[in-house]
Amino acid sequence: MLIGLMVFIAKKITKKWTLKRKRWWVIAHILFVIVYFCGIAGQLVVLFSMASFSDKESIHAGLKFISYFDDYLTIPGAMGSFVTGMWIALRTNWGGLTTYYWIMAKWVGNIFAILLGSTITGNVVHNLFPKIISSDVEPFQNPLYFQSRQILFLGMGISVTILTFLVVISYLKPWGKRKKFNRKGRKKNKLPSNSNSI
Repeated sequence: MLIGLMVFIAKKITKKWTLKRKRWWVIAHILFVIVYFCGIAGQLVVLFSMASFSDKESIHAGLKFISYFDDYLTIPGAMGSFVTGMWIALRTNWGGLTTYYWIMAKWVGNIFAILLGSTITGNVVHNLFPKIISSDVEPFQNPLYFQSRQILFLGMGISVTILTFLVVISYLKPWGKRKKFNRKGRKKNKLPSNSNSI
């Protein structure tokens, strides 16, 4: 729904961006990506350090920090980078969301990372860990605690891998432009290259 709304608004706005405005949007996009990475990196650092925690209070504090990183860095960073990236693709001469393969890979990858984070990481951080802490059983004697940590490591590892891949393809811009076909299946005339736009 958000993508559809952004496409609709972008089509209604005919005024072109100035170079200065493009740069500010790219800066905002990069800042959101940094916040996103910092959130996941912070969660991983706390999760690694929790391996040496033995008492319930320290584990509880670690879980609180992971939850704070998720709420105040990872989620806003993910949503901010998604929205700014979409808006840049729609409002610049990159040709929208489906003209270049690397742009398609970026928004599909970002959607997948957000869904992964909300289902796996979000479920562990906001549902399983509070149950573990509120239980009478000590976390180190609770198999659910170790399972939850493994799930969190796996989810965050996949998220970091996806984000690294997205940053690399943003810089390299591989895979060129999609071929356009008319109704008879013949290739349309090529559009001018936009590789130096952003």
